[in-house]
Amino acid sequence: MRMSPRARWLILGFALAGLALAVASSWVHYRLLTDPTYVSPCDINQTFNCTQVYLSRFGTVRSVPVALGGVIWFSLVALVAGLHRAPPRGSREPDAVGGYLFALATIGLAVVLYLGYASFMILRTACILCMGTYVCVTGIFITAGLSASGGLAEMPARLLSDLRRALAKPAMLVVAILYVLGATSLLAWFPKEARQQTGPPSNVSADVETRFADIWAKQPRVDLGVPADGAKVVIVKFNDWMCPACKAFQMAYQPVLDKYAESDPGAVRVVVKDWPWNSTCNFKVPTTFVGHEASCQAAVAVRIARDHGKADDMIAWLFTNQQRLGEGSHSGPDAINEIRAEAVQLAGGGVDFDAAYAAKIADVRRDVTDGSLLNVIATPTYFINGVRATDQNGYNLPAQYIDLAIKLELKRAAAR
Repeated sequence: MRMSPRARWLILGFALAGLALAVASSWVHYRLLTDPTYVSPCDINQTFNCTQVYLSRFGTVRSVPVALGGVIWFSLVALVAGLHRAPPRGSREPDAVGGYLFALATIGLAVVLYLGYASFMILRTACILCMGTYVCVTGIFITAGLSASGGLAEMPARLLSDLRRALAKPAMLVVAILYVLGATSLLAWFPKEARQQTGPPSNVSADVETRFADIWAKQPRVDLGVPADGAKVVIVKFNDWMCPACKAFQMAYQPVLDKYAESDPGAVRVVVKDWPWNSTCNFKVPTTFVGHEASCQAAVAVRIARDHGKADDMIAWLFTNQQRLGEGSHSGPDAINEIRAEAVQLAGGGVDFDAAYAAKIADVRRDVTDGSLLNVIATPTYFINGVRATDQNGYNLPAQYIDLAIKLELKRAAAR
């Protein structure tokens, strides 16, 4: 069972291409976890959207990103194929590398078939970078399968002896140690998803938490005129449903809010106020921003849906379709008509959208007035019990600090 040089180079080429794609995927996933304002360049539309795939339940396995697993797998295949040297012809030394590569490729193919099914059939959203890795895995599988022509049944029994023989060479031993250390470091270094945290991330030390508490206590508070309705913490968000940053920060903060909804039911209340970047309903905006042509209709649509207990469904639909609705020529009348139709459908079909719009757009404009009095100049803008939740540069706080702020406000309420 001898692998030809051509097959080895072909497998190495597929592995390096797959490694590059997996590294790119890992970088995009990292940015999505660490920067709520980041928009992936491979988010083309609703059908081809890396963000939806990476942040879905199929994007990680036990908090380890699937893309990072791809980096580790392709690296291993590249090392095995790149460092392999076939024994001289006539030698009795066995050459089972083709079989081992085929075994790795079989495992890899099983994984990508499952991920492909989850992506196309369950999520109904595809990731272009992921699709590239699927092609590379399939290429490795086919090439290795053609090379591993016999003796596959003997591989399990020979694995330990082949490993000992390979690691007996100092250079191979060093490469193996570096590979294991590199893979372990990647897994340890990569940030965990916020939804899997039960408290502030481990990188927020006690000293940092103390300093944050001191800074938070010194921040000015304003009365937003929003009733607490029994809550101890009132979070007010100025929002545009067509704003990508609003979607990103909601995704980043939602796990924190879900945690407190479970641990302290009713203690935290979130109130969304509208701040559309559309001059039709926002007098503070001199010219409608590109991609926000349907922002006023989106704000009214959510209010209509809320009257019928369907606000969450309307918001989910808007965020899922946000990029497509804001693209090019589709961002005008086509997007408005789609939003109108979705709102009417969620309301049960018995709503006159035009009549509801005329009544509710006044409420949207009142929110805009409230925001102008508070000097809202960006979306989203959050206030927690009247404290503007931004850093010294005016940027929204990372999720872990929102978590700390809520915890501090709960302690403050308990101390009164």
